[in-house]
Amino acid sequence: MGDFVRMATVEVAREDIIKRLENTIARDPNAVASMYAPDAVRYDPTAPQGMKGRDAIRKYHQTLAKAFKDVEARTLSVVSKDDITAWEWVGTLTHSGPFELPTGTLAATNRRVTLRGATFYRFNREGLIAEQRDYFDIAGLMQQLGVKS
Repeated sequence: MGDFVRMATVEVAREDIIKRLENTIARDPNAVASMYAPDAVRYDPTAPQGMKGRDAIRKYHQTLAKAFKDVEARTLSVVSKDDITAWEWVGTLTHSGPFELPTGTLAATNRRVTLRGATFYRFNREGLIAEQRDYFDIAGLMQQLGVKS
């Protein structure tokens, strides 16, 4: 019975983290960073080299907070198994500041864009995010922002 209660508590904690992420992405980089292990790694199509460590992840979210306003994230589904949680989401946001990309910085377009994607998290024993991998249509995002290919 103890393992069941512990696993149920872990599942609730993961869903709580997803709810917190919905409300903090591109708004509060410090709150987002606090959900990650100090040695966490994160991979994202806009930062293919990845990020290592809570400070690097905080800096990335500071960049997002400068580039995007009026961010609305909505959960489509959440599935967990063992230490992995998959979050399918849709986000709507306004590109209102410089957006740093591997190819250079994109000046604000003030366009409202919609992005669908999925994120896979691996949680550590403390319930913090140890690894994150984001998947979304970067070409579709660039098209919505008016970037010529």
